Amino acid sequence: MQRTFTVENPTGIHARPARKIVEAAKSFDGDVFLEKGGSRFSAKSLVKVLSVGAKQGDAIAVIAEGEGAEAVIDAVGAVLVLQESH
Repeated sequence: MQRTFTVENPTGIHARPARKIVEAAKSFDGDVFLEKGGSRFSAKSLVKVLSVGAKQGDAIAVIAEGEGAEAVIDAVGAVLVLQESH
């Protein structure tokens, strides 16, 4: 299962939202990936999530398979579209 989200945060995906993505992904038993520009990154690794280099306006696909995939995609997607005020 896959869904694409647009990064809304003006500062992109930096340490704080990346940590939230990893926490959401680790709550899921299966694999969770972020995909940007044809490259795929594990959403369970803070280093990998930061290495996506997601900036405001970037389209990021969230990919997960298995039981609960839709819920983890929703949780990760919610972080991607969250607009932080700081």
